[in-house]
Amino acid sequence: MTSPGKGVSSLILLLGILGLVASQIAPAQEGSDLSATPQSAPGMQRTTSYRPIPTGGQGAASSITPAATGRNYPRSGELLIGVGDRIHISVYETPEFDQDARVDPGGTIDVPGIGTVPAVNRHPREVAADIQIGYREAGILLHPLVTVEITDYVSHGVSIEGEVRNPGIYPVIGQRRLSDLLTASGGPTELSEGTAEVRHAADGTTERVLISKDADKSLIVPGDIVVLDRAPLVYILGNVRRAGGFPLVRRTSLSEGLALAQGFTPSAKATRAFLFRDRGDGNRVAIEVNLRGILRGKVADLDMKANDVLFVPNSSLADVAKAAAAALPSLGIAEIYTHH
Repeated sequence: MTSPGKGVSSLILLLGILGLVASQIAPAQEGSDLSATPQSAPGMQRTTSYRPIPTGGQGAASSITPAATGRNYPRSGELLIGVGDRIHISVYETPEFDQDARVDPGGTIDVPGIGTVPAVNRHPREVAADIQIGYREAGILLHPLVTVEITDYVSHGVSIEGEVRNPGIYPVIGQRRLSDLLTASGGPTELSEGTAEVRHAADGTTERVLISKDADKSLIVPGDIVVLDRAPLVYILGNVRRAGGFPLVRRTSLSEGLALAQGFTPSAKATRAFLFRDRGDGNRVAIEVNLRGILRGKVADLDMKANDVLFVPNSSLADVAKAAAAALPSLGIAEIYTHH
């Protein structure tokens, strides 16, 4: 006769064995609907059952960009299926055949009973037509009515780069205005020149857009790349209160540039400053300017050009050679200020 103590021990041992077996079986059952391989990216495995797969925004699929997939988008902005997109397949009056599928890196999906169906760079209705034919030819359904829709638009995005506050990939469905995308990305920075270069993926053309005038007219589609140009700089150095570089985002005269630099210091020699201007051949020409005369309206003002260096010396740097020696090497450490 077995003692009560031994019976309890046997029961505990049996429960432990059952728990170990269950822990070994459960993962296999949970993953049995995925044909994942070591090379498959998380979130992009093929599905082979009707059970829903994880939604988008997770795993490597969420980082796929149009540039990475090499896709060609139609200029109309028509929605096409891309690698990593999640699609839903439904069969009219036959819900047991409904399924969700993620487009694998090879550009295909697996449909039970049919096999592999090409999906990438195709319209959902084209994929639906292939699935209908597959069901009929396999003898599974006589008159299937299949619809396909994209439910997670992983591969549909526009890249916004350059002088924008929040650069990155932004999802776009169909055509959108450039102004809408700029609003979503926080708008241009203070260093923006006010222009954007739009590279259209559909035909490989490049469009230059004046943001203040044409952002509402410029249409963007998935795959396009938008780069906001940076304004050229002018430098105001020497005996000014705020020496440094300033973006030339609009027409700026010497007097206006001096105002950006917050005026002279007490030791400045304002009657004989020097404007160093790039000649375009790697050399600079020195122009002597009377800033005090300009401010008093006795001398004509000058417009500043890209990469100009205005140097305001003190009384000990009255000749151009000394001024150049003092001003030009300091460009490498000049602070850059923005208009406010």
